[in-house]
Amino acid sequence: MAPKRPKIHPLIRLAPKMLLAILLVFTLAAVVAGELFGAYDIFWWWDDMLHGVSGVIFGLIGFLLAYFINGRYHLAVGPLFMAVFAFTFAMTIGVLWEIFEFSVDVVFGAAMQQWNLPDDARLMGKAFQGSGLRDTMSDLILASGGALFAAIFSYLAYKNDRQTVLSVMRQMFPMIRRKKRTARTK
Repeated sequence: MAPKRPKIHPLIRLAPKMLLAILLVFTLAAVVAGELFGAYDIFWWWDDMLHGVSGVIFGLIGFLLAYFINGRYHLAVGPLFMAVFAFTFAMTIGVLWEIFEFSVDVVFGAAMQQWNLPDDARLMGKAFQGSGLRDTMSDLILASGGALFAAIFSYLAYKNDRQTVLSVMRQMFPMIRRKKRTARTK
């Protein structure tokens, strides 16, 4: 007789496909719609929307990563740690992206940081600050808003329904095995 398979939560069955779909739609929105079809030029808010959404996506990935590390090494962290980790993970990715944009602009003479926009372009800040600085700061501000949303979600999910979150995560990542604690020998 074959061993019984563990009962899998319905959301778990969809989670990998949903994450893949979200990343695919995000990539299509940024590259295909944004670059190839000119959405960055047509819609003034396109870049801002993508940076805000990226904060949410990378915040949730940070939450998953914190869970993965916590489950692997049994660190028994609390909900505040999960939220702070999700936020800082997303912000780190956002900052690294802005460094990448700056580097591409410097090395290849591109305009990823929108330094060549007219002074009356719709950006946060004042015209004397230059469009490159205003674009970079608005990108970081919007990414931090998305990251904050993901952090609050992570905190509430982990604090209010920790057992369900842990059950869902264990089903999502069955390869995680808790390391057994062993008595230290002298």
